[in-house]
Amino acid sequence: MLASMATAFSAPTTAKADIAVVGCGVLGTSLCKQLLSHPDFASRSITAITKSTARHDDIRKQVLQSDADGDRFAVKTLDDVLEAPSLAFQDVVFCAPPSGFDNYPSAVKEAAEKLWAADKSGSFVFTSSGGVYEGLDGETVDESSPTLDPETNPRSGRMIYAEQEAIALGGCALRLAGLYTLDRGAHSYWLKKCQETGVQGREDGIVNL
Repeated sequence: MLASMATAFSAPTTAKADIAVVGCGVLGTSLCKQLLSHPDFASRSITAITKSTARHDDIRKQVLQSDADGDRFAVKTLDDVLEAPSLAFQDVVFCAPPSGFDNYPSAVKEAAEKLWAADKSGSFVFTSSGGVYEGLDGETVDESSPTLDPETNPRSGRMIYAEQEAIALGGCALRLAGLYTLDRGAHSYWLKKCQETGVQGREDGIVNL
């Protein structure tokens, strides 16, 4: 994912060189940590934007690897950022999940309109999901493959309409296949089950992720 971000983000053309990461759950927090440590972003400052201050201390603990990183990293609420109308970011990544919004596409649109610098010299990246693909026969899919009907599939529809808002404003959508960590995902569930029951799976078995 970080390689895709590096390709999407342009080099700063002005003194405004900030990156905003909207939504700092598992994905957003991991992205902030990777951006801070990656040499291609060594001159950039990163602002994590959340709905509330509830996890701010936890986010800092997970992201900051040294005292020096604190000069380049800040955590703010969305309300605080929106109250500063002159504050805009060259690059914005929206990776907050749909569950936190009554109207997800509108939230993505608002972020692009109010957080992304008006000159659009950078990039707006909306992290979508590969779950929007129709994929009727399990075929390989790419960005040109058909997507589900958003009207008859409202869960995927929120993502599809959010993608449309981002793209209409000049941004892009990055469809992720899944969100997995060492302890998060189907693999973790099955490993625990095997440990609890002593069941041994086939060595050539596949866990569907």
